[in-house]
Formats: sequence, structure tokens, C-alpha cells
Amino acid sequence: MSITVSAFYKFVPITDCAALVDRLETGCRANGIKGTILVAPEGINGTISGPDDGMAAFLADLKTDPRFRDLVTKRSQTGEHPFGKLKVKIKPEIVTFGLPDADPSRAVGAYVKPADWNDLIRDTDVVVIDTRNSYEFSVGTFERAIDPGTRSFTEFPEFVRASLDPAKTPRVAMFCTGGIRCEKATCYMLSLGFREVYHLEGGILNYLETIPEEKSLWRGGCFVFDDRVAVGHGVGVIRHARCATCGQPIRTEDGPAETARTPRCPECRAAG
Repeated sequence: MSITVSAFYKFVPITDCAALVDRLETGCRANGIKGTILVAPEGINGTISGPDDGMAAFLADLKTDPRFRDLVTKRSQTGEHPFGKLKVKIKPEIVTFGLPDADPSRAVGAYVKPADWNDLIRDTDVVVIDTRNSYEFSVGTFERAIDPGTRSFTEFPEFVRASLDPAKTPRVAMFCTGGIRCEKATCYMLSLGFREVYHLEGGILNYLETIPEEKSLWRGGCFVFDDRVAVGHGVGVIRHARCATCGQPIRTEDGPAETARTPRCPECRAAG
């Protein structure tokens, strides 16, 4: 069976969160879909998987809601479900940032299409920032990208305040997995007075799907929050697993072979 994996988000006011959750859960179960969908007053955010025809039917029904008529989805194919179950939840935010004033519906940075991204980040006057966490950065990132050293997205504002100065870094290019974190991060940076703030449209996943490997400035894999662990160019699965002890992503060929069910990172093996 061919399985479609779809990732999507949209910042749009939601006043009927509970009713929307019920509708989404009913539609997912009817179409054999697993994964996670978050609903909040600020919008919707999901990564789900299902049979090709079931996914098409679910998304078509979702887009009959005027709020989601123009919903953009990033899709890839795999041979089996990367999710074990379905979760549809109400949350305070669809991506936790902790600063209510960082409202993407009011202002965000300039979107840069994948075809134009290489030229932007090759410019040495541009500061390139990976808005993801350090364990994601360690799996793969763009050339010249700065690791913010964060363990969660809520730490990103402190990184900006401590490390960047609007007067000294007027041009900033940012990226994340699917684009959602950059919506809030660019909004926040604009509020601090950064004049030119750019972000990769559709995130890393869109870039890997769009740009041929021979022209790519991406190095390594892109961590994803499901059983695939990491994907590469063409959004195909690459050889990574999660450490059975600490949960960090690891290359499956790193270190001595252990059983496929209990891979362990070098640090955890050293600790015994």
C-alpha cells in the first residue's frame, strides 16, 4: 500500500476549537489516517499519514471549510504509516513560542521560494539562522547556518536577544522544517527592529522536494517528528533512528551494530 504523508499549517482565527477537533477526528478515522493535528485559537497545524485515496478525501473535505480553502500541504510518499496512532488536540498555540504578541497574522518576514534561497544564503552579508533545536541541527542543516543552541522553540527569543543586534545584522535569513516556526520567529524579530527578515517558503521539506541534490546547499538529513526520523533530497527516508535511551536522532551506521529495536547514541553507549 502506498501511504501519503501530509504536513500543513495555517494561522487563522478558530473560535470553535472543540467542534473542529471533532470534525477532524471523525474525518481522519473514516479515511484511515494517523498522525497529529493541533488546533488552537490561532490556527491549525498537522502532520498526518494515510492511504493515498483516504488522504485525498480527507484534505478535500477539510478544504470545504472556507478557513482552509487555500491550505497548502507538503506531501511525500512512504511504504507504511510513520505514525502509530491518531491524535487531534486543542492547544494554546499551534507551535509553542510563549510570546502572545508574536502574531503572524499581523506581520511576518519576506517569503523566499526554494529556487531563490541559494542566492540569498550565499550572500555573506546575510546572517543565516536555523530556528530549529540543536538535536535537529545535528542531523543536517544549510551551509553557513547558525545553530541557536536551543532545546525548545521557547528558548529562541533569548538566543536572539543575547546573540543578535538589529543595528549590526540588518539582513537575516531563517528556516525550519515546514515553515511554521519561522512565521513566529520572523514576526518576533521584526518587532525588535530587524529591517530585512527572510524565511524559506515551505521550509526545508519544500526545498528538499523542489531543489535537485546536485544544486542543493543542504547538508545531511532533515529530522522529522515521526518514525521516519529523517528525510533527505526528494523527501525520501534516510538512515537514521532514535536512541532507545535518550531519544536523540542518530545515524544507524554510527558505532557498533546493536539490535534494530534498541539503537543507542555514542554518548549513551559510553555511559553504559
